[in-house]
Amino acid sequence: MINGVEIDDSSELLERVRNGDESAFAVLYYRAAPVARRAAQRIVRDIHVAEDLVQESFYLTLRALRSGHGPTDSFGGYVVSTVRRLAYRYTELQARTVSVDDFATWESSATTTNAHHDDDLVTAAWASLPARWRRVLWLIEVDQYSPAELAPSMSMTPNAVSSLATRARRALRTAYVAQQQAVTGVAQQEATIGAVQRQAA
Repeated sequence: MINGVEIDDSSELLERVRNGDESAFAVLYYRAAPVARRAAQRIVRDIHVAEDLVQESFYLTLRALRSGHGPTDSFGGYVVSTVRRLAYRYTELQARTVSVDDFATWESSATTTNAHHDDDLVTAAWASLPARWRRVLWLIEVDQYSPAELAPSMSMTPNAVSSLATRARRALRTAYVAQQQAVTGVAQQEATIGAVQRQAA
């Protein structure tokens, strides 16, 4: 028994999840999570990334169930299949990602507008956040999910999800300010060097 729910077969639990029984989803989660983690870690070596992919696979499965889709039996197999798909997609995207050095070289030779410059700061600040923080911010701020909707798939309480989102927002704001300060500092240094060189000439 977990959270007062008797361990019964997956099809019954899945039907209860479709009817809004979150405790039934918790039973399914605890059954499938260890296998899903192993599946993710065989593809993605970073355990933090793997954990984020596992959580996302549960979230996607829960969303499918709530919309009347998803598995009718073999919940674990469905989740493992989902996490493998996410993990392979992640590794493919990583392989196609341009390195920071290459991007910096291209960026230094490009003329950008102030709007593009600000976008770059936001992008850099966003990229500096842990994947878990980026995910919760995206789901809440962009996809408009509530903490209560996300809590079961993240194995957290709604209050814990809210706290995580608050920490992520603060971290993003701090990272953005740090990016601005770094750029301002470089610009000031370049201006000073330019002035010295002009005086020396």
